[in-house]
Order: sequence, then C-alpha cells, then structure tokens
Amino acid sequence: MSLYLYEAVDRSGKVVNGAMDAPDEAMVTARLSQMGYQAQWVKPSPRNRAGKRRASAKTAAVTQPLIANLKGATPRENALFFRQFAALVRSGISLYQALDHLQPRTRHPSLAHTVTEMREAARSGGRISDVMERYPRLYAPHVVGTVRAGELGGFLEIALDEIALEYEQEIAFYKGMWLPKALVAQALIAIAVGQPAFPTLFPNAQFLEFLKLVFLRNLPILGLIFLLAHLLLRRMRQPQYHERRDALLLKMPVFGRLARQRSLAAFVRMLRRLYAAGIGPMIAWEGAMNVVPNTVIREKLTEALKQIETGNVPMHDAFARTGLFADETEALLATGFVSGQMTQMLDRVAEYYQDSVERAFHHARFWMYRIGISLFILTTGILFIILVKSYFTGIFEFVDREFSMN
Repeated sequence: MSLYLYEAVDRSGKVVNGAMDAPDEAMVTARLSQMGYQAQWVKPSPRNRAGKRRASAKTAAVTQPLIANLKGATPRENALFFRQFAALVRSGISLYQALDHLQPRTRHPSLAHTVTEMREAARSGGRISDVMERYPRLYAPHVVGTVRAGELGGFLEIALDEIALEYEQEIAFYKGMWLPKALVAQALIAIAVGQPAFPTLFPNAQFLEFLKLVFLRNLPILGLIFLLAHLLLRRMRQPQYHERRDALLLKMPVFGRLARQRSLAAFVRMLRRLYAAGIGPMIAWEGAMNVVPNTVIREKLTEALKQIETGNVPMHDAFARTGLFADETEALLATGFVSGQMTQMLDRVAEYYQDSVERAFHHARFWMYRIGISLFILTTGILFIILVKSYFTGIFEFVDREFSMN
C-alpha cells in the first residue's frame, strides 16, 4: 500500500484535495468514483515510504490482539452509535470531522476503538466500511454492506439511519419479553425446590435431606442447564455460525417469514436507491445484495448476479430465477424494465415488502408472547404433577412403613 495525493471534483463541481492509501493510482481513481468524485489528477506522495512501512507494521502488531479482544455491543448501544453517526454526517461536516466528534462520545470501548481507525481511514480518503469489515464481532456483514452501499451511492447518512432503525426494531421486538422469561424461570426454580418437598418433609420431617437435595442436586443441575443454553445461544451468534443459524431460522414457520421479508425489503430498498443514484445495474445489484441480513438469501442473490454478469439474464428475469420474490412483484419489475420506469416500479416493490415486514413483525411478536406463556403453563403443570405424585408417594411410604412395623 502506498500513499497517493489527488484532486477531484464532486457532483456539484467543488474541487476536493486529499490523500489515500491504495495499491496503485487506478485504485485511487476507482474509489473516488465510488464515492461520487471525478479524479482530476492522482500522484504518489513524497512521504517517506520506509517510515510508512514501519508505522504500518507497528499499527498491525498493536491492532491484531485488539481485534481478538474486541467485544460486541448490545442492540441499544449500536442503535445509539449509528443514530449519532447519521446525525453528524447529515449536519454537513466532513466525514473525518463527524468521526472525530463521535469518538469521545462513544462509550462502548470496542466501538470507540473502531471509530478511531475509521477516522484515520476517512482522513486518508479510504472507506470506513473497509475498517468495519475487519471487526465481524462488532459489525455484521449486512451492516458493513449497508455502509458500503451508502458510500457507493452518496447517501451514507441514510444508510446509517437505516442501520440504527434496524437495531431499534430489534429492541422493540424483544421489549416486554422479560415477563414470559421470568415466569418460565420461576416455574423451573419451583420445580427444583418442590420436587423433593413431600417425600422428605412430609411425613418424615427430614429437613436436612430436603436442603441437600435442593441445593446440592436440583439447583446445580438447573444452573448447569441455564449455563449450557446461554453458551449455545452465544456460540450461535458467532460469525462462523451465521449461515447455519440463518438456514434454521428460515425453516421456522412464523419467524422465518419475518426474516425472509426483512431481507427482501432491505435488498429492494437499497437496489432502488443505488439505481436512482445512477449506479449501473450489476454494481447496484451487488451493493444491494450485501445489505441482506440472511446469509442464505444473500447467496441466492449472489447466484442471480452471476447470471446477470454473463449477459444472458436481464435484471427482471434474475428476480424470478431466485425464487424469492412474489409473482406480482416480478410482474411489476418486468413492466418497469420494458417501459424504462424501473425506479418507480422498485418503489412500489419496496412498499410491498415493507408492508409485509410490518405484518410479519406483529405476527411474530404475538407468537413470541404465546410461546412464552405456553412454556409457563407447561412448566407449571409439570410442577403440579410432581407435587401431587410426591405427596401421595410420601403418604404411601409412610403407611407402608408404619404398618410393616406393627
């Protein structure tokens, strides 16, 4: 990587000067074009390259252990981070200044660390999405893809707002779910405590035996079950298990529909924005497919892109070949392609899938509550059966013992 100086013109005709790390001059020109600038000239910087290599090696040595130690942020922390980021970018200041203002206001240490790197990338003319891509535990692939699409189309603040909105919707989806979780946990603890109650306390009054069974057997087993469930969920959130988790999610009746509709809505919405920004069909498709949260659907869109690149399949036919979209949306896109009104038809398709997302969201949330309450009723029933069984078992054992002694 070498440092290059450049002079470019933005879409309003304003001259911009800067520097960028890149392997060659062609890459600098290509990146400027993706950012919405037209390069006037590009030349190598007179900066000492040997010193730059030493600094890069030192930075890499420090960064590698940091990457391993960075921890992911909660949806609430991510929502606040991207909402602030979008507001700063929308204010009209440069991207470097926006990140410089954002860094001290970011409380999450891992996010603050990446903001520092993004600020340096913006200063040198690089893409902040390239920095985010190096931290998969912090930034999911579709989040990186959304930022990259915003950089490509020149609407970064809109892309950041959409990321913040996605995290806010995730918070809203799980809001209030603490009550069913608490009820189920309470019922499980009651089972652990109640299971040895009657055989030991009534009619034998073996209080120490009861405490031993509760605290040395039942509660440790229950704690181990909770721990294993937590570790399993945490493991499934790791980047290497995204594809397996997403494939399983799509097979679930209610929640799979929500994941599918969200992915398709994100794709069509971003495709429309890139298409309207003047990006070519293939580049727009590639940029839009990378914002899709579900990896299985993203792979199907990738296969469709390969068919478009061969030149044998037009864009509207590629929609049909994925097998993901509804027939009416495919008809609208075919009409838009033939009539030259692709942007307007993409608008209508985006509205269609956004409405589908809202319906699927409320339906899935309703089922979340229903499943939680059903589990509570199930565990309460199990507790009642255990108590009744242990009660009569204790009585029968008492009767058998007393009569056998007589």
